[in-house]
Amino acid sequence: MHGAVLAAAVTGYYKYSDRSDHFEKSLKGVTDTIGALKRQIAFGLADRLRPVFENSQSVTSILLDTSGKQFSETYVNPVGSETYRDTVFAFVQGESGAIADYRRIVESRDKWLFWARVMCWTFLGTFVSEALMFAYLFASLKLSILPSDARIALATLVPTSVGFVCFVMAAVRLSMLHDQFVELRKRYASP
Repeated sequence: MHGAVLAAAVTGYYKYSDRSDHFEKSLKGVTDTIGALKRQIAFGLADRLRPVFENSQSVTSILLDTSGKQFSETYVNPVGSETYRDTVFAFVQGESGAIADYRRIVESRDKWLFWARVMCWTFLGTFVSEALMFAYLFASLKLSILPSDARIALATLVPTSVGFVCFVMAAVRLSMLHDQFVELRKRYASP
């Protein structure tokens, strides 16, 4: 059994050890979707705020000197105005779905990266522990170099089980997060 698990760990580690290339390929569509969402939100906000800035007017102050002439002019900054706040509020209400989806995909990407690292380290840890256990069992059972103890042989199943559970947890989480990526990609990515 340890020989088969060792072979699987070697194969898995070989596939997932070059994380940079694997991550880049896996996240290509996610990066494109994040860019599409950023553009949608930024351009939508710019379109909503354009009239606010275009309609902002300068206000002449009513200060007069001793001869009755005006002497200063003040420009109104629309950023602090009620119109600006109302426009931003209306935009956030109208685009709340896109803003929430942006946050969701960024958080999902970060979680995906975490679970991909867990899977990679699981393969490496399983590979090392299986190699040591395989060497011990081979030396004790086949070569009779080391004393053979049934309890130790049974205990070698514990790291194997832990590695298997970690792998399954990572695979499930990666699949769930990938499903979220596909859903959001359909909604926002360019056809």
